[in-house]
Amino acid sequence: MIRRALLLLLALAGTAAAEPRAPGTDYPNRPVRIVVALAPGGNADLNARLVAGQLSAQLGQQFVVENRPSGGGTVAFETVAATPPDGYTLLVGALGSHALNIGLYGDRLRVHPLTGVDHVTISSHSPIAVAVHPSLGVTTLAEFRALLAANPGKYDYGSSGNGTTGHIAGAMLVQLLGVQAQHVPYRGSAAAFADLAAGRTAFQADTLSFLAEPIRSGAVRGLVIATPERSPMAPEVPTSAEAGLPAYQATTWTPWSATLGTPLPIRQFLYEQIAAALRVPAVRERLLQLGNTIPEGMTPERTRAFIASEIARWVPIVQASGARVD
Repeated sequence: MIRRALLLLLALAGTAAAEPRAPGTDYPNRPVRIVVALAPGGNADLNARLVAGQLSAQLGQQFVVENRPSGGGTVAFETVAATPPDGYTLLVGALGSHALNIGLYGDRLRVHPLTGVDHVTISSHSPIAVAVHPSLGVTTLAEFRALLAANPGKYDYGSSGNGTTGHIAGAMLVQLLGVQAQHVPYRGSAAAFADLAAGRTAFQADTLSFLAEPIRSGAVRGLVIATPERSPMAPEVPTSAEAGLPAYQATTWTPWSATLGTPLPIRQFLYEQIAAALRVPAVRERLLQLGNTIPEGMTPERTRAFIASEIARWVPIVQASGARVD
């Protein structure tokens, strides 16, 4: 009996010793909090939960997801910025939280996405698609434009909130088409989609990962995908160039960040562990099934450079669209 208990203790000790830790540290030695800047059900939330579950298995510590979608992600940034820079609080966001907000909030942004946090990696890219309610009776972008042009201000579009990717992608589409439509912000993509599916709003711009399933089921009609190539997730949906609007290009991405001052060895370790999690078939296949692509080699340094380039690209688009958050 005693011998068996000792063997069990040795086995458990061997298991614990095998769990990876950041070089020169015992990180992580307690649960890690992942603050998601968007509501449950969207692409960022899905990324966070899939990867968190795998990280918990890899590292023997719980990675716990907490959604803080208020203020287009600004509340999540402020939450993470107020925590110690020890790697035990992480931030998962999107194009909106990490780039678009700079154009929307300007000097009122309390935590700058480039200088107010440190970065870890990017777990996925997802193209933006536009879906309309079937009752509109339009099957092409040209027909959609004609409908909106003949009824200025009559039709609404929903998004996951002011300043989010869906908001700006919708505003960008309206601007490029030269028509008018009213933006209606919701608390998350799922809430916005509920009104689209019910016909209370006319259209929604969102990640293909979110819209692919209802497009396939016929609940909504996919009008355009804002990329140069069609997606196998919705092969019937034309690209923006095929639809006659090649300038409409929009892809969101899922960044992982940490409190400013988090040591590079910990961020590098997290990057390596997230990269390993993304190679696990169950995680990878689920993300790919939803229309995501998974980037390779997004180290902390490359992630920061990528975010800087996206800020430079998108802030002028936000400003030109006239979208703002009061």
